[in-house]
Order: sequence, then structure tokens, then C-alpha cells
Amino acid sequence: MGSVNITLTNGALGATLQTSDGVAGLVVTGTNVSGGLQNGIPVLLTGLASLAEHGVDASNNAFVYKQVQEFYTEAGEGAELYLMMAKPELNVAALSEFTTETGVVKLLNYAQGRIKLLGVVTNDEAVATATGSPIDNSHGINDDVYTAITNMQTVADAYFATHSPFRAIIGGTSYNNDAGTLTNVSTGAVCNSTAVLIGDTVTGNGACVGLMLGRLSVIPTMRKVSRVRTGPMKNTAAWIGSAAVGASGGEIAAIARRGYITWCTYPNVSGFFFSGDDTCSSTTDDYHFLSRGRVIDKAHILAYTTFVQEVDDEVPVNADGTLDAGFCKWLSQQIVNQVNNAMTINKEISSVSCFIDPAQNILSTNKLRVILRIVPVGYATDIEISLGFTNPAL
Repeated sequence: MGSVNITLTNGALGATLQTSDGVAGLVVTGTNVSGGLQNGIPVLLTGLASLAEHGVDASNNAFVYKQVQEFYTEAGEGAELYLMMAKPELNVAALSEFTTETGVVKLLNYAQGRIKLLGVVTNDEAVATATGSPIDNSHGINDDVYTAITNMQTVADAYFATHSPFRAIIGGTSYNNDAGTLTNVSTGAVCNSTAVLIGDTVTGNGACVGLMLGRLSVIPTMRKVSRVRTGPMKNTAAWIGSAAVGASGGEIAAIARRGYITWCTYPNVSGFFFSGDDTCSSTTDDYHFLSRGRVIDKAHILAYTTFVQEVDDEVPVNADGTLDAGFCKWLSQQIVNQVNNAMTINKEISSVSCFIDPAQNILSTNKLRVILRIVPVGYATDIEISLGFTNPAL
């Protein structure tokens, strides 16, 4: 009796590797909740209901609750947020240290590489009360923020080396309402993994880090958080220190020129927007913008996930010890396909190329050198329009 046999093939569709681009983490100072969330204990939230399950609400931890609530205002219920409350006496510099597991390191380790966006913000009034020392903001913002910037870069570099890259936003709290006193963070040390946000949704000493994390978590990696077409942030009020946005005059431009992210508005456009997505680095740095950093982080993960499969695998070589050219082309195409399917097709980058030189002698070095190049998207940041009358008859 005749029959028909059908065998399924696999691996021809070039399935895309998945990355957790929008997963956020937040370290914020708070107080222990009786029978609920304790300081130094990381948890994973998926909505405000998750926070309530841990006993945190606006009455026992107003500062924490506000940050998380604003995160979900932008991100929507269901978004992942790794949260850890820290002791109220811990300043932002201490929370950003790499050498001790009292802050960001503990949360990052708990998340096991899933966090791609990390926020750190302190309730400065609580810090001052707990320590008995006033906040020094003679350099524009809480002086501990400047130490936190370099601390956070150290942490980011260490996690990059373990293939767990992330970008960080630090709350530029206790703004003293004088942009001229701010330290220019776009010069000096290159801290392109870290941005500082000055501004809040209420008047006072805080910074709306949760709100910014929420917006970043739902936009694609190449998109600036300041993109106007995305629409205004969902808050109905915006403050820079004790000045309502719109009443702060030239402060916005002066703050932005010094390398910080803050609020801005546009004539005849309703709502509040962020001024940019600058990090604490020179504008000539390839990864000066958070968006550029997020793009390269995603490409990093795709490259690592693809090439780790090749570790200690057999490699065909020619008689002189150089690599087989066909193998080089095949392996190059593997990563190009992954990046194209995960990023180019979604317009996160313009193009990608990979080159593996067949002339390298892998027999003598046991090293396979790969050159992976990404062409990013551009940004229409400053638009110049020539406007005037014309007479068709002339």
C-alpha cells in the first residue's frame, strides 16, 4: 500500500531573538512597611496592584508610591518594574556604588540581566531628616548626584562586561532654582550610560524619574524620550524646582545646555515634553544620547546571544591555517539576519554589516575576530525653515 511521508523542516524563517528592551528597575528611598515591603528587598511589580500587595501606598510611602504610580501612568498596567526601597538615610551616591550591595547592584543582580533602564531617586527631605545634615545643593542640585554619576558609570561598565548592559537615569533632586550654579556634565568624565533628570510633576525637591522610566519602557530603543510626535507626557503639571514650567523663563535652555534633561513646552502645542535625552558626556560622544546607547545595548545582546553558540565549536580552516571563506560568510550572515530581523525591520537602525576576515590564522590564536557595524537612525533635532512670500508672476 502506498503512502505519503511529510517531514517538517526547521530553522528557515530566521526567527528573531527576543530582548527585554523596556524592562525597568527603580531604586528609591522609603520606609519599611509593617508586614509588607522592607528596605533592601527587591521585588518585581506588574502594576499598582502589585505594589499594594506589598503593603505600599500613598499614606505610608508617599514618595515611593508617586514614583511607581507615575511609571504605570506612562507604561500601563502589566509592564515589568523591578523595585527596591532603600533606607531613607542612604544618599544617591551610596545607592549607586558598585562595591556594596546596598542599592543598584542588589537590584540588578536580582533581575539577572533583565533590567535595561535603571532609575535612582532619593527623597532628599527624608535623607536630611535621617542623617541630621542638610542637603548641599550649592552646585545646582543635590551634590551627591555628581558622585552618583561616576559611580553609576562604574556599575554600568561592569555589567556591560558581563553582557547585561543598561542605561540609567538619576534624579537631579533639590534643584536650587539657579541654572548658573549647575555643574556642566557634558564635559569632563565620559559617563554616557547615565542621564540626570531635573524636574518633577509637583513643586519641591523631587524628580519624576518614575514617569520618565515609564515613557522609555514603551518606546522603541532608537526613539528619543523627547520626541514630540509621540505626544506629551501624561502629567498635567510640571515644575522645575519651585517654578512652574512656563514661568521659569530661560532656566530650561540653561539647564539643557549643561547636559541635563528637564521639562520643556512648545508654543501652540499642548502638554509637557522632555528637553532631550542627553547623557553626562560630550555631545561628540557616539553614545551621548540615551537612544543611541539603548540601540547599541540591544545590538550587543543580539551579538552575544548569537556568537556564544559558537564558543569552542569546530571551525573549518584552509591548509595554511586561515579560515574557510564560505564559513566566514555564513557566520557573518547569522548575526546580520538576527539584527535585521530584530532591529532594521523595526527601523531601530538604518543598516548592519558584519565582516569576518578569512585571513586570520585561528590555529595559532584560537581567536575569532568579528567586526560588526551598525548604522543608526538620524534625528531632526533642530529644524530650520525658510519662510517668505513669493509672486508667481515674477
